[in-house]
Amino acid sequence: MENDNSQSDLQSLRSTISGSAWHRLSTLLEFSCTKPEWIFLEIKDGALAGALALVAPSKFNVPVEIVRLHGEPEGGTSALPLFQRAIKKAGLCGTRELYCTISENSADAAIISEAQFRPWRKIVRFESAGPINRAVQPYRSVEVNLFTRAEIIALIENTSEHSRDSQINYYRRRLGTMADANLTLQMMESTNYDPSWWRVALDAGGNTLGIIFPVVAFAVLTVGFIGVIPECRGRNIASFLLAEAWTFIKQQGHVTLSAEADERSVAMHRALTKSQFNPRSQKQEWRLELP
Repeated sequence: MENDNSQSDLQSLRSTISGSAWHRLSTLLEFSCTKPEWIFLEIKDGALAGALALVAPSKFNVPVEIVRLHGEPEGGTSALPLFQRAIKKAGLCGTRELYCTISENSADAAIISEAQFRPWRKIVRFESAGPINRAVQPYRSVEVNLFTRAEIIALIENTSEHSRDSQINYYRRRLGTMADANLTLQMMESTNYDPSWWRVALDAGGNTLGIIFPVVAFAVLTVGFIGVIPECRGRNIASFLLAEAWTFIKQQGHVTLSAEADERSVAMHRALTKSQFNPRSQKQEWRLELP
């Protein structure tokens, strides 16, 4: 929070917001995804009317998303000053791109549109409720750390080619394919993860086929990146990688794994569904460029 009473403000927030909202916030704090000074409160008539937080994937010291913790949007822009305070803080932290993800029919759309956010992409969130039973496949997997950093970046670049994900395509055009792959790896490395989760799929001849990065991002165990080289798609390699990753993830007691896919990425939807992931929600992601 933006004053010297952050601890008391957190206690007040805990007594006001819903149990699920507090659990989300406390988890974000636990995983260093947010800080007390990144939490913003709106007080009306002496009562808490709204609360927002800036969040980062994990170890990043720069927030990249803004989330609502408390308060119901009313369809107008009365909460705009609260969002503007959070946006200003994000800029002071060095953020150059800020995202906000809301339900498609959320009244917050009017507020964030007024704050100069623009619709970015529609995403579908999937979730798997347990380890996947592995079918016999003519592939094997090895840890990513058996490869040099240059080889990993090259594999990310190759597997991102012809992607249907609008965000991947945007940054490939904007930064160049190699720079985008390097940035992807840096983002994955900024999160919490176990090296054994990161797998590369190989064929019988040792040729690389695909790669997966499960991570704990924004305090949620999720598939941070998964890709298959274009000429090998349609051969169940994505499903194989998901199953391989699960065998190591479950050893640490995890029982759910989430994944987000661009609405347009039908092939990824198909691979996730085949791997026993179920769609949970569909949301609109908004994006704001900061000076």
